[in-house]
Amino acid sequence: MFIEIIGVIIILMAIRAVVARDRAEKLLYINVIGFCISALVALYIQTPFGLVLAATFFITSTIGSNAIAYTLDSLDDEIIYDKDVEEQEEN
Repeated sequence: MFIEIIGVIIILMAIRAVVARDRAEKLLYINVIGFCISALVALYIQTPFGLVLAATFFITSTIGSNAIAYTLDSLDDEIIYDKDVEEQEEN
């Protein structure tokens, strides 16, 4: 039952990641997919090795999500050059 629910969540987040226009929003949906996959591994492989594998995947996906959050935070200070805006200001 839990595996099917998590599978539906993965499908919904994949659709939302494809439809989303904002890069930050896409990264958050992809992050949710990563956490769902670690839950699927833990639920599907019910052995001690499955637990180690799920914990390893969860830890690495957490590190990845922290890297995404750090990158998004540093992008706030970034200056974006937009040629179209400059042309409109000249006219």
